[in-house]
Parts: sequence; C-alpha cells; structure tokens
Amino acid sequence: MENLPVCYLDSPAKLGALISEISRCPVVGLDTEFISEGRFEPALCLLQLATENGIWILDPLKVPDLRDLWEELVAPERELVAVAARQEIRFCIKGADHPPAKILDLQIAAGLVGYGYPLSHTNLVQRILGQKIHGGESFTDWRRRPLTPVQLKYAADDVRYLLAMRARLLQRAGQMQRVEWIENECRRPIELVLNEQEKWRVSGSARLNRRQLAALREIWRWRNGAAQQRNMPAGRVLSDAMLLEVARRSPVSVDDLFAIRGLDRRLLRDTEGDIVNAIKIAQALPEAQLPSSERKDDPPQVAVLAKLLSVAAGGLAAEHDVDPALLATTADLQELVRWYLHQDGMPKPSLLEGWRADLVAGPLLGFLSGERCVRVGNVKRGNPLLFDEWKPPSRE
Repeated sequence: MENLPVCYLDSPAKLGALISEISRCPVVGLDTEFISEGRFEPALCLLQLATENGIWILDPLKVPDLRDLWEELVAPERELVAVAARQEIRFCIKGADHPPAKILDLQIAAGLVGYGYPLSHTNLVQRILGQKIHGGESFTDWRRRPLTPVQLKYAADDVRYLLAMRARLLQRAGQMQRVEWIENECRRPIELVLNEQEKWRVSGSARLNRRQLAALREIWRWRNGAAQQRNMPAGRVLSDAMLLEVARRSPVSVDDLFAIRGLDRRLLRDTEGDIVNAIKIAQALPEAQLPSSERKDDPPQVAVLAKLLSVAAGGLAAEHDVDPALLATTADLQELVRWYLHQDGMPKPSLLEGWRADLVAGPLLGFLSGERCVRVGNVKRGNPLLFDEWKPPSRE
C-alpha cells in the first residue's frame, strides 16, 4: 500500500493508459474532491482511483472529457470501493448516465461487522488496518492550481487503503456470514441517489392537504429548474419555509403571490408568473392524480411502543455487533408498530425483510404480542437485555 506508485494525470494524452488499467481491474477504489458551496451541483475538482497496481490522481480541470472513463467505471463487471459513496454515485450518474453496477461503501460494511457507523476515512483506516494517516485538507479550495505536494499526498492517501480495507472487512464478514448483508445494504445508497430527483417533500409538508402537496411538488420542480439554470443552491432561489408557505396559500395571481410576507422580489424577478402557473397546474389536477397525504394521525401507543422498541433494538444491535443506526431508525420502528396495529392492506415493513428480520423480527414481534418480555440480565455485557418468554405470575 505504502509503495504503490502514484501517477498524476493532467493532460488528455495520459487518459488512455488509465482507462486501459481500469478495464483490467474488477475492483477499483474511488474518491473525489469537489466544491459544493454556492452551487446547484458540486464542481468536480479531483478524481482519485486505486487498483492493486497503483494510484491515479486525475485533474478534471485539465482533462474535462471523462465520458469514456466514467463508462468504464460503471461497467457491469466492475465493483467500486468508496467511503460515504453518495457523491461518487452522483458523479458516476452524471458522467455515464447510469449508476455503478456494484459499489461497496466501507462505512456501511464497517457498521455491519462491529466497527461502528458512520466512521470517517481516517478512523476507518485506524480501526481496520491500524494505520495512522493525517487529514487537514478537507476544506482546501481544490479549484486552485497548482496543487501542492501536501494536497497531492492527501488525495493519494484517500484511496491508498481502500482495497486493503475492503479485503479485511469482507474477510471478517465472511467469518460472521454477513457478506450478503453488506452487498444488499450497499445497494441502498444507489437507490437513494436515483430517487433524489423527485424528493420534493420537505420538512413540514406533513401539515399540507393533498391539493397543497400537489402545489408544493410543482413549485419544487420549478425551483430546482431555476436553481440549475442559475447554478445556485435551490434554497437561495426560494427557501423551504417560503416553499411551504406558497404551497399552503396557493396564490393564483402575482398580486396574491407577493402578498406573502418574506418573498424576495429581486430573486423572483421575471419568474413570478412561472410560480403562479405551477400552482395552476396543481389546481387543475384530478383528485386521483394528487399526491398521497403524509399526515399520520397515530394513536398514542405508536409513539410509546416505538420508544420501547428503540431500547430493545439498541440491545439487539449490541448483541449482534451491528451499529444501531444501520439496524433500525425511529421511523422504521414506528412503521413496524403501525403495521402490527393495522396489518391488513399495509406493506410489510423494512424491519421484517432481509438481514434485519433475522435479527429483530422474533424479539420485537414477540414483545408487541406480549409473548416475550424484556428484563435486565448481566449489566456488564454489551447487551444487558434479555428477551424471555412471558409467563404469568404464579398465584400460589
């Protein structure tokens, strides 16, 4: 790892050799450096790749046409290895028009075999390989050229240990019979990125009715298009708070629109009519095409039981060396309780599928049915809780 040669690619003439190397490697380490501040989409400033034969640092500011490289990276036979891979997945989709065929996110893999989640790259290297590396360049301006030797070393170290960590984690996962868990869980970041294009519900939208939600969706689409055209953060075009307020009031004229306190006329100059038209589109939708309501009028026992299940799930996570954040969120547990209360017509919750079901289905469903009870066992154990079969107290 330490002796891997490092090649800096700063001209199109050098790109062919890298693509040829990638084509021969079924597993490739990947990392990126980018600038996202003040932009609609992050600007790629550096691309780092690692194979068993070497490390490549590619400068996309000097080699802008990377279509062939991206297509090679997302080839069906290729596995990409990364840390917190969501942004790398986005770059793959932008560069090749589709996501990687297979990705192994080391944060997720580590969380499923007892190392904790989410760990930074530095902590992953330390805990898995016992190697110390130095950060310090995370907030550097990667657009500036020339890059310093310190920056280049930092960039190389970001991928230097990826394949070694992959090997160690998969070995441990094999011993724990969790390789399939890792493969399945690492598909989720890809699905999340693919679904981002229509993630129009924002915090607070559960208070809106279905017609207002339709208005929110149309205004959100307009905002994203305007932000992309101006290459600026969507929140600077129209904040989420204003997005919700405009959707709630659903003004159908420019005068009604600007009657809403807090709207910035300067930012909306020449586009106010587009907002009104977006609302009119929502108003004209037939009832069947309106979005479903997010509002969940839960009975009080949902919150109470979800809190109890959260304690139990934390104990189960400790018992099985899985990070609690990967095993079950509060929303997952609430979904399980709702399903248990109203099973007819409701889809099976995610906690009852795949590897999660193997760990929690029996104990948590037994808890909800009253067939099991929870008690404190050995307080010195990582999981001090025990799930016992419930027995009614003796009347003798």
